[in-house]
Amino acid sequence: MKSLQLSQAYLGALLLSLAGVNGQGCSNTCPPINYGTPVPALCEGDMADTFANTEKVYDVCHGSGQTRSFSIDSLKGKIAVFANFYTGCNAGRRESGVFAHVAQRYFETHGEDKIVFIQSVKGGGTCAQWASIFQSDAVSLYPGSGIVPREMPLSVNDVNYEIRDDLFTTPFGHPSYAILDHTGMVRHKFIGPCCGYESFYSCTADIAKSLDQQLTDYLEPLLTELETSHIDEPTNKDPNVFNPNPPVDDPQLGDGDQTVCVSGTIGDWSEWSPCSVQCGSTPGIQFRTRSVQANDCTRAVPVETRSCQATFPCNDPSTACVAETGASYTVETVVTGLDSPRDVDFHPTPGLHLRDYSEGRQFYPDEGQEAWVVNGGNHSVSIVASLGTERQTTISRRDRGYYHYMINATALSFNKVANSGRIPDRDSFNYWAICNDNPNNYMGTKEANYFMGPTLYDSRPRNRNTVNRLGQECRPEEPCYFLHADMLHESPSCVGITHDPEVDTAYGTVYWAFDATGNRETGQLVRFDFQQPHGPGSMDHSVAAIRRYVEVELERGDPGVHAGMVVHPTRREVFVAVPGANKIIVVGADSGDFARTAREEYPIYSSALPSFEYSVWECVDQRVFAEGIDTPSGMALSDDGSRLFVAERGSGNILVFEIESASLLYTIETGLTTIGGMAFPPATVGATSMLYFVDEQTNSLYRINPDEECSTPVQSRVNPSFTVAVNSATANIDGFSLSRDYECSVDPIVPDASFFDQVHDDTGYADDNPDVQSNMTGMDAGAALLADRTDCGFDSELNFDALLLGGYFCHRCLPEEYLNCDTGGICSNVQWEGYTCDNEFFVTKNSTGDIELQNANGSALEPSLTQLLFDVTYRVNVLGNISLCANIKDKVECASKGPLLFTVEDGEKTTVSFTVNGENDSAFELDVALRRSDNTSSGVQKFGLTGMMILSMIALKLTF
Repeated sequence: MKSLQLSQAYLGALLLSLAGVNGQGCSNTCPPINYGTPVPALCEGDMADTFANTEKVYDVCHGSGQTRSFSIDSLKGKIAVFANFYTGCNAGRRESGVFAHVAQRYFETHGEDKIVFIQSVKGGGTCAQWASIFQSDAVSLYPGSGIVPREMPLSVNDVNYEIRDDLFTTPFGHPSYAILDHTGMVRHKFIGPCCGYESFYSCTADIAKSLDQQLTDYLEPLLTELETSHIDEPTNKDPNVFNPNPPVDDPQLGDGDQTVCVSGTIGDWSEWSPCSVQCGSTPGIQFRTRSVQANDCTRAVPVETRSCQATFPCNDPSTACVAETGASYTVETVVTGLDSPRDVDFHPTPGLHLRDYSEGRQFYPDEGQEAWVVNGGNHSVSIVASLGTERQTTISRRDRGYYHYMINATALSFNKVANSGRIPDRDSFNYWAICNDNPNNYMGTKEANYFMGPTLYDSRPRNRNTVNRLGQECRPEEPCYFLHADMLHESPSCVGITHDPEVDTAYGTVYWAFDATGNRETGQLVRFDFQQPHGPGSMDHSVAAIRRYVEVELERGDPGVHAGMVVHPTRREVFVAVPGANKIIVVGADSGDFARTAREEYPIYSSALPSFEYSVWECVDQRVFAEGIDTPSGMALSDDGSRLFVAERGSGNILVFEIESASLLYTIETGLTTIGGMAFPPATVGATSMLYFVDEQTNSLYRINPDEECSTPVQSRVNPSFTVAVNSATANIDGFSLSRDYECSVDPIVPDASFFDQVHDDTGYADDNPDVQSNMTGMDAGAALLADRTDCGFDSELNFDALLLGGYFCHRCLPEEYLNCDTGGICSNVQWEGYTCDNEFFVTKNSTGDIELQNANGSALEPSLTQLLFDVTYRVNVLGNISLCANIKDKVECASKGPLLFTVEDGEKTTVSFTVNGENDSAFELDVALRRSDNTSSGVQKFGLTGMMILSMIALKLTF
């Protein structure tokens, strides 16, 4: 795995050369460059197993060669040529015909025992459709050659982008190719000749066919090496992975543009299974099955279901309970003083984010759990550290651009998969995503453009994931803000989100979201795969996969109501609370198929590049889990995954359901009426986790505390005979499901290349104002022209998204309701970096050991030229082990290694004296202006004449 040492001059030239081509560029540089930062990747000279998962088994979905499944390890002993294409990609479509021609030619000359060609198919369509494309393109590019691709290339339905992320780590361009020799070493890795062309036809046949000679020049020497190597057959081959037997007939291996049907037989229906519930009043389900030949054209249904009822009541004693409540319980208040809390989740690694000292406060990372509460009222996250211990404390944080990245947030969810097996550099363990219930109206100051969606953050404090006001890594003595790692914009008015604990994708950044806007008529379920997060400081959203499940219709309910969502890790089911329909639904996380691109029906998206998948999926497995619930909101799974806890917001109760039978087992009464999100902390050995939940009206976090252990558990409603029947059907019927519509079929449409030229009319990252940003650097100097814009009206032409993209966190047009300066402060934007506040100072020791007063950007100030204003709260960040005290009239305020906050009230003495380390002599003095500042209706302080003179003197010392 290579790393690069690049000079600033070279890097700048590189970025300029890439700008305007596409978001990933067409440079063969490896490792690839993402906004000036080399990204770990597999490069020439590397052994594949140094970065890629070489044991991962891939199924071949098209190509009639001998290999029907393979791992990279199983290919040792032969040359392997991998291609990275996107279906619908104009450049990729042109080159795919060349690649197919070369692959078939080498197959006919050397056979599959010496060389294989494999292509990663992703972004939409089926293998048959993609095969039809490369077959027809190959024939048209090489008329009269007699070579028609059938055996080669082998296609893999790379739906989770695993081959791409292992071999072609973005932003390595596309189309691209990697050639592994017989030992598993990457000998060649390069970008195809059509990269950067705007359309299928703009890359001419001659340009595309230059790939033929390039591949030939690379492969011939490697084949000679193979002939002379006389290597032994690899000892690590799995006979179940590399199958030398010819495959059976498969309609997918036909011409690809025809539907091939094979007549078959349909068996008789079995008897109805036992009812799924053995007792109680909750209805159960029965099923029956029949054998249906796999390729039968009639699409006969192999499974039928019907409702059933248990014939016996459950014998639960009056003392029956669940482990989480005990025989009796108390609803305990954990934290108060929150601001419209909507959801709560637990940090998987307590103390990782705050460490032992932050913002001038001591924390104890080794004591207690850490709860994160999202506040919809002030657009922040409250972190409750050392939960339940004597050192419990709460600190609040938000994003500097909260009005876009963290506005009216309703849900958050952590990636808690600690042992995913992913490469550490790519694992997103400890990341979290937040859901924004807002159509992107900038706190009501701008007409909505619906350019909104979930925001992804990395909770690790390194790599500028937390920053100060200037965007620099936050020092322990100063205020800290979240800096987002990625954001996608396909889910405006999002009211629920949950992380998917799957382990197939390379980065683990898959989240499911409740998009309340949906198709503007009804909400929809959306799956977000951030894939490779762009990281702090970048705006490249060209690498992601977003899938809309349009058949999963969702109703949001009243504004501000959180919609709980959980993913069952072993059943692979997504549970969704639907507050507006008083029900809970279950969706198969791995079900459904690509139907078509979403770009035509849903024109709001994050990138126009083909590497950004925005698609509609259909025929997903779904069923109603429970209904008749009075406004279901928060949900949480028990530690063992057997029980689902549901907040019934309308009644103030928490309902406990059994997962397997969907039966109501128990009801917890809270006495509250606005319950939102719920969560269990990580389980501890030998103990049952307590359930935590938030309540919006009381602005509090609560927990259910068992007073005594539960000795008489509620009886399970599951009928054991039904479980036996399900296990038998699962073993005998491929893809057996009780929630699938077996009559549903998808006829996928390969995306037309024109969809990738579409823009979404003056919103977000596709703004047509050239002063916003360039494609690659995101820091176009022309964005400075936005500083003087005053057309801040609700329906003005100024796009507020352009301000953020242009490097503005402080601007007259941006919302002022929650200015991140302390009371009375005025912010000054520092483009691309952040902003400063005129009421923030730093005190530190300079290189000579003397005490130095600094302004907000770290420049030294002369105290005699610096004055304070009445009624303004000043923040003096005391750096290092200095004890600083401010003497104001009869009051003394002190701080060490942290913030000193004070306000000079009207009528007090006109000089504030500062002392250091308890010494009597003052270190410096600051005069107070004789005129009071005026308050404006917006809460921003306007200075009088004296104040303006002070600002002028300070401005002379600001050097950005």
